[in-house]
Amino acid sequence: MAGASLRELSIPRFALRRDEAAASLAISPSTFDNWVAQGLMPKGRKIGGGILLGAEEVRAAWQHLLESDDNPMDDNDNNPFDGVVA
Repeated sequence: MAGASLRELSIPRFALRRDEAAASLAISPSTFDNWVAQGLMPKGRKIGGGILLGAEEVRAAWQHLLESDDNPMDDNDNNPFDGVVA
């Protein structure tokens, strides 16, 4: 929201564009797209000419990822530097 006023920034957001949803998760829009394709994030809803995602849906999907036992982001458990002595 470049150039947004302080008033605009203080208004609660209920819907997010794809790039805003990705930024809220600190990931790139392309990574967000991959997560949507994997079913990890909601697809959003086409309204008018754009797709909007519910902010609460994105937050709930993120919380589910954090709590899930089959979290695909946990693939980093095998650190290649474990056991290496420098």
